[in-house]
Amino acid sequence: MRLVQLLLFVLLTSVLQADDSERLSAILAAAAEQSGVATIPPGDYELDGTKSIRIDSHMTVSAYGARFHLPKTLGDKSRIVLFTGTDVSDFRWFGGHFIGQVFDPSREKNTWEPNANTRAILITTTSGGTTENLTFRDVTSDGVAGAVITVLGANRAGSEREIETFARNVTVENCTLERSGKFMWDYGYLWQITVWPEEYNEAERAMAARYFRNDLVSGPVRMDAGDDRVFFDNSKSLPISQKRDGAEADRGYDTVCFFHDTLPTNLVRGRQYFVVDSTPEFIRISENVGGPPLKFASPAGPQAQLISNLFQAHLALYAPNGSGPGKGALDLVGCRNVIVRGCRLSALGDTMHIQKSQGIVFSDNQIVGSRMGAFFLAEFCKDAVITGNIVDGTNGSRVISVEKSCEDVTITGNTFRNGGRGSWINQPRNFTLADNIFINNTTKCQHDPRRGRRSFLTGGYEQYAELYFTTYEPGGRYGHVTVRGNTFISGGHASHAITFAPGGDTILVADNLFGGPIRDIAPVTGCDNVTIRGNVESAAQ
Repeated sequence: MRLVQLLLFVLLTSVLQADDSERLSAILAAAAEQSGVATIPPGDYELDGTKSIRIDSHMTVSAYGARFHLPKTLGDKSRIVLFTGTDVSDFRWFGGHFIGQVFDPSREKNTWEPNANTRAILITTTSGGTTENLTFRDVTSDGVAGAVITVLGANRAGSEREIETFARNVTVENCTLERSGKFMWDYGYLWQITVWPEEYNEAERAMAARYFRNDLVSGPVRMDAGDDRVFFDNSKSLPISQKRDGAEADRGYDTVCFFHDTLPTNLVRGRQYFVVDSTPEFIRISENVGGPPLKFASPAGPQAQLISNLFQAHLALYAPNGSGPGKGALDLVGCRNVIVRGCRLSALGDTMHIQKSQGIVFSDNQIVGSRMGAFFLAEFCKDAVITGNIVDGTNGSRVISVEKSCEDVTITGNTFRNGGRGSWINQPRNFTLADNIFINNTTKCQHDPRRGRRSFLTGGYEQYAELYFTTYEPGGRYGHVTVRGNTFISGGHASHAITFAPGGDTILVADNLFGGPIRDIAPVTGCDNVTIRGNVESAAQ
């Protein structure tokens, strides 16, 4: 009798209301009382996201044939979480299709703002709480503007790298998450349209004018031949550029660039210049921090302008102003014993994100579209095996990112192609890259405004190696690195096939095959115990 009453309630409420949150809450609450199976019947469910639907421990949600529709329109800084739980254990979610309208610059009309953030399933962990034994299978999505599946352990307060309480035993299988994940513009995208508008169409220029950091634009500015002063209203006083070391040196802090009209012949449009003097009426600039002021070889046009703080205008504007939390269609942070297998993923931002996690297996997946990073093993991960995957970077950002002190990582038997900024390995320890195929992963270096990206360091197009090792800490060290048996087929604009930053120790590069126009391993300096042997260059171009 109780079951009949519940079904009648569900049917009546579906007719009387446009939002189906209460209907779904009733189904899940009934199952939670009995630690049983919550079956969401096939059909369409409209969810306005004003209130999240609770999920509990000891529950299985079967949502095969259910289609969850997010609102058709979302405004500035909209935030939605559809299903959520805290300290959830012994939980399974099977099936279900989540449908959204993530912002897409290639569309003529968008009904969601770029910084709208929508997450489908979110599970969090409290300090000392228990989140464990979670399985997600056969979940599908299209156009969700945030992670479809998010599992978060509890960070340790005050620590960048440490987890107080891990979420444990997280499995994601056979999920197809398409065009899902937080929207991202990409590094320098809006800046490039703003500085070189003639290379873009009217709709793209209008989009950049709307979403660029216009508060960083000043002018018009005046520059006279033979003078070294840039005149404009500098009443807010741009800061003098400071010397910075290491990775921070080239991030555009306190620098300016010029655009919008003819520039003096000894200036380069879009290139950064350092402020060496700042008064309310003018600034002086140099090509180097603290260097001699530049004297202008010719005057600037009357509509010339400047952009200040190029870090904010270029690098930090990879995501929209007011962007919400999380990254990727799949976002796992602070998890231990993770399996992701048999999934197909794409995103208009980073495609997937695993961070500060341990015991990771990422196998037999397909990444078929990435506006930014494709495979993303983020900071401070340990014990990871990445194998049997096919990754198409689709001219996004890095095809592989292994960031900030990841340890005990093996990447073997994968194919990586069409990435934008190569493969980035950042200060690893015990890292093996073996028997993979890399094909033209530096497409952002192409001298083409549609595929390439300009750099504020030079005003010219970016330059990346197919594979590069870096450090992020001053004096940072990395080591026990093996690069063996891989095939590298470069594109024509790669800077090198492989580069190693100083700070490496015990590096083996052996038995790799190099093809394509760029085949060299850059000279390795500042590293110890480096062995390079048995590498072969293909006879074919």
